[in-house]
Amino acid sequence: MNHTESAIRAVALAYYEAMVSGDGPALRRLFDPSAHFHGLRDGAEVRRGLDAFVAMVEEPAPDGPRSVSVDLVDHSGPVATVRVTDLFRGRRYTDYLLLADPGSGWKIVAKLFHAHAPESADA
Repeated sequence: MNHTESAIRAVALAYYEAMVSGDGPALRRLFDPSAHFHGLRDGAEVRRGLDAFVAMVEEPAPDGPRSVSVDLVDHSGPVATVRVTDLFRGRRYTDYLLLADPGSGWKIVAKLFHAHAPESADA
């Protein structure tokens, strides 16, 4: 693993830790201010901006099992895609994070996610 891939993985793991701990300021440092979020949960589309995402996760997740894996890192120059599989609030998610490094460090510019069915949390 090269230095660039390590830096991208570090951002993805920091994102998960900030999300499960409800650390709004850390999330704001990791995401571009204009980042957008789009996903599917229970057959419904979910769309929000950074402020709404941070407000949703600011309360730490209840104690319970935690799980995160960075399954894929693909980058070309200053842009990257990361696939993260995680357990958040008792539910398994697949997150696709789009990152960019405009010269000041990697930032998440978008998150596309799929919330798996609740019974798949242990799968």
